[in-house]
Amino acid sequence: MKVKLVLGFLLACLALTAVLAVPSLQVPAFYARADLLVTVEETYELDFSSKSVITLMSASPLPGFTLDRFVVIFEGGAPQGVQPLKYDKKSERMGVLESVLSYNGEVSLGSNGYNGTCKVRTLTVMRRTTWYPLSGSIEVDTSEFTGTGFKDVTLKITLDNYAPYAVKQVLGPEGENLLDIKSQEALGAGVVKVDPKHVEIKTSRIGFGKYTVKVERNDAYILPSAMLVIEEDFIEQTLPAKGSKTLALRAKAGWKPLGWIIVAYSVAPGPLDNNYVQVEGDLANFVAEKKDEFEVRGASLLIPPLLLHYWIRAYLVYGNTVKVTNLGKHDVQLLAIPVYFREAGTWTSKGVEITVSQKDLGAAYAAFLVVQVPVLARIKSVTLPSGITVTGFENYTASWDGEWRTIIVEDHEVAVQVKNGAKVDEGVYTIAVEWSPLRIKPVDAKSRAVAGAEVTVEGPLKISGVTGVDGVATVKIYAPGVYRVAVKYKGSTAGEIVLGTLMEQEITIPCALYDLQVNVKTALGSPVTGAQVTVSGQSGYTQSLETDDNGRVFFTQLPEGTYVVKAEYKGVSAQQTVSLSTDTVLDVNMGILFELPLLGPVTATTAAAVGVASALVAGAAFSRSKRKEEAEIELE
Repeated sequence: MKVKLVLGFLLACLALTAVLAVPSLQVPAFYARADLLVTVEETYELDFSSKSVITLMSASPLPGFTLDRFVVIFEGGAPQGVQPLKYDKKSERMGVLESVLSYNGEVSLGSNGYNGTCKVRTLTVMRRTTWYPLSGSIEVDTSEFTGTGFKDVTLKITLDNYAPYAVKQVLGPEGENLLDIKSQEALGAGVVKVDPKHVEIKTSRIGFGKYTVKVERNDAYILPSAMLVIEEDFIEQTLPAKGSKTLALRAKAGWKPLGWIIVAYSVAPGPLDNNYVQVEGDLANFVAEKKDEFEVRGASLLIPPLLLHYWIRAYLVYGNTVKVTNLGKHDVQLLAIPVYFREAGTWTSKGVEITVSQKDLGAAYAAFLVVQVPVLARIKSVTLPSGITVTGFENYTASWDGEWRTIIVEDHEVAVQVKNGAKVDEGVYTIAVEWSPLRIKPVDAKSRAVAGAEVTVEGPLKISGVTGVDGVATVKIYAPGVYRVAVKYKGSTAGEIVLGTLMEQEITIPCALYDLQVNVKTALGSPVTGAQVTVSGQSGYTQSLETDDNGRVFFTQLPEGTYVVKAEYKGVSAQQTVSLSTDTVLDVNMGILFELPLLGPVTATTAAAVGVASALVAGAAFSRSKRKEEAEIELE
């Protein structure tokens, strides 16, 4: 019985040891992208009466910054006849040119029959990007801009949609909670913009100093990179003075809850009294506001004037529920729009294709295609089901069979309206996406490049490449997501990492590759020149080299593992086993005592054998000689 218990205990220990010996799965490396944007604004009055073509140039970027974009904005829209000639993108609303964008800092405008003047604002946007590993919090210090006089400095934080992280807290330089809706309202609409994956802060409005963005990890925070987003019919209600209303998203088959668009407004007699509404939710953002006072007066005081005020406030709330409370003494009108999403589309080497049908959208009032891609990718154009390709536009709003349609194409995200009211544009949409290649560089234990290594990238798709003479493999992915990158070299997997964030930079992969120096020696310690040394690994890899004048061979960049090392020289061989986990020097003793012409090397073993044989021969000869002598004596 005791024997059985002991055996059982030993087996359990062995099983536990086997479990503990299994290497842990690598955690994907996710990063937050932090962009500091400095915008310089200038105004011009363009005179087309003296010039038919006018060129505008951006300001020079600050040291350490790059030009992000140069934008020319027409106040009230461009006059008829003014056309952009040199640009990258433009924005139009209902056929009126509103702005022109350039990435290289130069915009040319031409006059086609217009001989007047027009006012424009130019924005030179400079950018400096820093990547922060995602863990608990991200800290960005903007103190360098104190006293510089820059009036528009913005901090943007971006998390990948497919990263299991979400923004949970944003703190200002004084430790103030910028996600508190009262703080946002005090600062003004749009000073702080936030959603689960993005933060945008006008630091020049709040104050320069250290900003902290705290994130939380949970797989529930993963969002698709391509999705259909629907907005249902708005809910309209009247909130009485001091009253409140709580709204909850209902379950919708095939769709996931995203949040609410909340618009509250009021028109009432008297001046503005700064009593509005209070909005509460998991993550609420104050995004827009309009307010004013005006007087209603006739030709005389027969009917005395009436002082009125109005205000409109808009909020985006992420999560299932929202509570709105009327803090004022007048009724408030409330518009609440439920928003849902679901994953959509198929990623191809040309972009992402998304099929839209009325059946899919159901009773939604409005619907959009939304695609958000990593920094490694850039959105180029949108092809509609009709075959029309929308390119060269950043913001495009146009009439649409009695309705209107909005398409917004930015570098890393796009929103295409596919339904507005009863109007639906069914069919296949293609969002063209251009991906920069991944540059992957394996390095050995000495940080040397590894040429000829096979690199496999596997995730949403699988691609392989081979490192060139520069030690870099270039592979082109075309789908966002987490990728495992493995390096196979000389028959073994030498290194691997798991990529979370896809950044536009060279990725270095440390590999367990080491050098083995083999010194082949005689029994007396002298080097053996011209010996053939072969290493054989457990993976089946073998390599043979010949020793130099010093009896040495160098095997470089061997994968970690156990190798059999065999040295051969003119019929003599010796063999050893070595476990390689660092750069190693191995001495192999061939046992050679000396080398004779014609006969070759003589080992100690050979010499010993020769010595015994010689003694036996000599002994036999002596015995025969003695017997012969004795016989001769007897005859006498």
